[in-house]
Amino acid sequence: IFFRIGNMKKGFTKLTGGVKKVSEATVVAVGKVVPDRLRDDWESRMEDAHKKGFLTEQALEEIRKEGEKKVEDLFPPAKEFEGLDEEVTKRWYDWDNKSWETGKCTVAIAKEQFAEGGMRVAHFMLVKNPGKEPERWVAKRQKEDPDDETVYDADVIMQAACQAIAKAFNARVGPADSVEFVDCHTIKTASGTWWACEPYLQGKYIKYNNNYGYVDKRARNTPQAFTHFSYEFTNKKMMVVDIQGVDDKYTDPQIHTADGQGFGMGNIGKKGMERFLKTHWCNSLCMYLGLEFCTPKILGVKRHHKHKDSGTHHRGSVSASDQVEFKLSDYLGDLEPKKGGATADDLALLGIDEKQFNAIVVIFRELDKDGSGYLDKEELYQIFQKAKVSENKTTEAEAFLQFISRMETKVNENGKVYFKDFLLCWTGND
Repeated sequence: IFFRIGNMKKGFTKLTGGVKKVSEATVVAVGKVVPDRLRDDWESRMEDAHKKGFLTEQALEEIRKEGEKKVEDLFPPAKEFEGLDEEVTKRWYDWDNKSWETGKCTVAIAKEQFAEGGMRVAHFMLVKNPGKEPERWVAKRQKEDPDDETVYDADVIMQAACQAIAKAFNARVGPADSVEFVDCHTIKTASGTWWACEPYLQGKYIKYNNNYGYVDKRARNTPQAFTHFSYEFTNKKMMVVDIQGVDDKYTDPQIHTADGQGFGMGNIGKKGMERFLKTHWCNSLCMYLGLEFCTPKILGVKRHHKHKDSGTHHRGSVSASDQVEFKLSDYLGDLEPKKGGATADDLALLGIDEKQFNAIVVIFRELDKDGSGYLDKEELYQIFQKAKVSENKTTEAEAFLQFISRMETKVNENGKVYFKDFLLCWTGND
């Protein structure tokens, strides 16, 4: 999300639109008051303005110098939160158990927003803990459908999915190149207002890439390699983009899925994935991870082949036992054999639509008459018959044999097959 402050948007539109050449003094004056998370957006536009002849080299250099200065702590003093305390209901997602947890906490949310993006506004927030110093957080509220809790929930789950992919990435690269996605949760006030909350990050806030192919000109290895890794680690089912934050502590990511379904409005599917691959230039960390080689498409270079280990990269001893393998089931919720029993995110990862899911549910429930959520393994062939996999019995039997070879490890000691495991195999995602 690109943050903007008030009427600055109008001024920069004039700048990049070529209304007039801007003096060094004006640019430096603006640079001194713009927070870093704004600066990273408009600095790239300033560079473009320089190329078009609207900024001198000296002015551009002054902007860069301002961008490297220590970030002023924007968080307001505690006295500005006096009288704003309120008890709220906090909800967070337990990734391991795929469940929502709730609790109570006391917060104070600043009355005025400090930043605004295309989809949300952001307010400073203090979290009050008895006997401890207040924690500094940021509370974000949707601009459209601000009280639709499903939108907030989707963001929390998406960030949890990114944390799981980051864990796999970190196990491969070691501590020096590890990344972190901050924890986030939702709160609901007594008046029914929903907020998405995350820790306040102090420091130079940089947007390393976005969901449509933008790559920061500083092009640090770790953020870009992580996005590339997320794509291959998930067997090209997902790609984590919108990598932004302070150093390698990230927040507010976006996930693209192969079919563009699930994970919010920022998921533009294969188009978004392709945009990243067109602008990404593989670096030494991509090489170390053995990812498919990419150069920007505009260079006309052959883009894909597996990196060979040149023996020049060493990042400490990361044993194979420490590495986390991708399991799609870890990224799915509790799939239930009923209409609406899978979220849009789940369907996107399974590669089926709601109509196909419901058709499978109907057949499954015909056999699962007591609603237990599982079938006996001898009932699996009946599903093949009801689904009319093939009119040819020989072809049907052959397909069934292939299916049960995948299902074999999913059958429990009592000969039962649960719906989620069945669905993973049925859709070829086992």
